[in-house]
Amino acid sequence: MSGKGVVRGRSYPNYVLAVLFLVSVFNFVDRQLVSVLLLPIKAEFQVSDAWMGALTGFAFMIVHSVVGVPLARWADRGERRLILTLGLMVWSALTAASGLARHFGVLLVARMGVGIGEAAGTPTAHSMISDYFPPQKRATALAVYAMGVYVGIMFGYIAAGWLGELLGWRMTFVVVGLPGLLLAVLVYLTVDEPVRTTTVASHPFGEVMSYLFAKPAYVILLAAASFHAAAAYCVAHWAPTFLMRVHGMSLSEVGLSLGLATGLSGAAGTITGGMVSDRLSRVNRAWYARTTAFAALASLPFAIGFVMSDSSTLALIYFVPMTFLTGMYIGPLYAMNQGLARPRMRATAVAIHLFVVSILGGGVGPWVVGLMNDSFQAEYGDAGIRQSLVWVQTVCLLLAGACYLLVSRTLDRDMEGAES
Repeated sequence: MSGKGVVRGRSYPNYVLAVLFLVSVFNFVDRQLVSVLLLPIKAEFQVSDAWMGALTGFAFMIVHSVVGVPLARWADRGERRLILTLGLMVWSALTAASGLARHFGVLLVARMGVGIGEAAGTPTAHSMISDYFPPQKRATALAVYAMGVYVGIMFGYIAAGWLGELLGWRMTFVVVGLPGLLLAVLVYLTVDEPVRTTTVASHPFGEVMSYLFAKPAYVILLAAASFHAAAAYCVAHWAPTFLMRVHGMSLSEVGLSLGLATGLSGAAGTITGGMVSDRLSRVNRAWYARTTAFAALASLPFAIGFVMSDSSTLALIYFVPMTFLTGMYIGPLYAMNQGLARPRMRATAVAIHLFVVSILGGGVGPWVVGLMNDSFQAEYGDAGIRQSLVWVQTVCLLLAGACYLLVSRTLDRDMEGAES
């Protein structure tokens, strides 16, 4: 039944990549809504910044990462097209249902459900892409998929800003969530399950853990990516609130300005990082790690400039190169992750990566900023968020860059033999 009406040929992998890109877009549109609508949600439910940080980060990420491991094990053994379809249906339906919540606890549970559905997305898609594209093109293909992060954030910002003012935060969730159900049908009907690049049926979970954690590059990469993700998620979740509190921008102004800046510069940075690292890695695969180290360290001055600028215009000028450089790390990061794993371990390798990175980076990072906001409130007022962001960004980006450089020392050796 799959793929009827779609021409099978040399361009078919590119068609699949385009569909998976759309899945990634929908993933982050749904995920980004809360960060833009944070203030009206907070005002209605009368909760603290710490609780809103938990809603946008920790509560979502904890279930997202925990459930991701068994779903990835299923993806390494079963039909990935079906798993992706089911996950897309779940997170789209629960995004729409989030708009019906009448209590903060219900909204919290609904967002945790969205996290469960989205856990089927990235590990499954990465495994499929790695079977559709050879190693020398993999970072670029994974970067195309990852561009959906920034395009999704762009549409999430714009939709939340515009629809939030026009329809209110509740109907925004409903309107944005429902189209994902149609995309799920498209995935199931037109995307073929790719041929596995190995005849090995599967690996026991203990064997996967032993294989991956015996590689120094994989272990240090988890730390590097966690610090980098903490810096990135703190900006993604708190930048709208920062611009509204400190610079007095409206919901629609924030949505449009951050949406366009994030979507265009982030997507450009992502594809640039993938293409550059693929080209440089032909000489030495350590360049995957060196590219990500450059992206982390070079973005720090712009991150500080964004937070400390006296005007919203100057802040947004800094935001553009910061987002471009942040995007550069995604393609080579996931190429390293996939290159360190054997074919039937790839989805599990991504899930383990996301388990650690989602909790420490995507979960703890935004939550810590929320806690720091509450702590700085008495001394700095609404500008306390400025202190929170500059401290978290500085520490996390410096540590991420240092860890990536350590990864580069053993990466080429640790990737040997994984493709077989």
